[in-house]
Amino acid sequence: MLRRIGADRFGVLAATMAGQGWNESLETIRASGLRPEFIAGGCRAMHDGGGWERVLSTLERAVDAAAEIGVPTVCFTSGGSGRLSWEEAADAAVDRFGPLVEYAQERGVGLALENTMSIRSAMSFTHSVADIAALGRRLEVGLMVDLCSAWQERGLMQTIGDNLDAIRIVQIGDRHVDATSVPNRRVPGEGSIPLDRMVSEVGALGYTGLVDLELLGPVIDEEGPENAMARGLEWMRIYVP
Repeated sequence: MLRRIGADRFGVLAATMAGQGWNESLETIRASGLRPEFIAGGCRAMHDGGGWERVLSTLERAVDAAAEIGVPTVCFTSGGSGRLSWEEAADAAVDRFGPLVEYAQERGVGLALENTMSIRSAMSFTHSVADIAALGRRLEVGLMVDLCSAWQERGLMQTIGDNLDAIRIVQIGDRHVDATSVPNRRVPGEGSIPLDRMVSEVGALGYTGLVDLELLGPVIDEEGPENAMARGLEWMRIYVP
C-alpha cells in the first residue's frame, strides 16, 4: 500500500507486531525494503492495576526490534494514573520506566513520550505537550507531540518552541470536535482542527523533523485506509514543509 500511494516513511504499532509475531513482522518489514521511522507502543495499564509486566515486556521487545532493523525511535504513553495525583503518577512513572530508558540507551534506540486526549486516561495521564515535556525531562526521553490531542492547549507553540530539541516526532490527524468516542480521526482538512495553521507555526519555530499522519477510526475504515492515506498524503505535500 505504501508504495502504491507514494509513501516511503511510516510507523508501526508494537501491538500489531506482537499480534503477528515479532519475528514474522520483522521479516515482512525487511522483505518490503522499507524501514519504519518509529514503533509505537501504548501503555494500556493503570498505576494501581495489573498489566504492567506485559506492557513493559512489549516495550522492551519493541526496543529490540527497533535495534534489529535500525528504527530510530520507540514511542510510548505514560500509562494511567489510577487514583494518584499527577505528581504522584509522575514519580511512579520515573521509577517504572527507568529500567526501560536505560535499556533503550544501551541498545541505541531513542524513546519518545506521547501525549493523548483525556478520553484515553486508561493509557495516559500526560494529555498536554507541557505534561510530556515535564515528564520527558525527568525520564530523559524525547517527545512525540500529537497536535490532534493538544490543539487547544494554552501556550502550545511556546511550549513546543521551548522543547524543540526533545521533539522526535510531530503527529497530525483531524477530527470533529463533537466526536465523543475514539478513535475518530479524519483526513486533514476534513475535521475541525486548523492543522494547516498549526503545521505552519511548528515549522516556523524551526522544527524540521518527522511529521506523522495518523488515521484511525470508522470513517477511515468506511472509506478504505489506502484511499484515506493517499488523500492525507496529498494534503501533507501541500502543507507540511
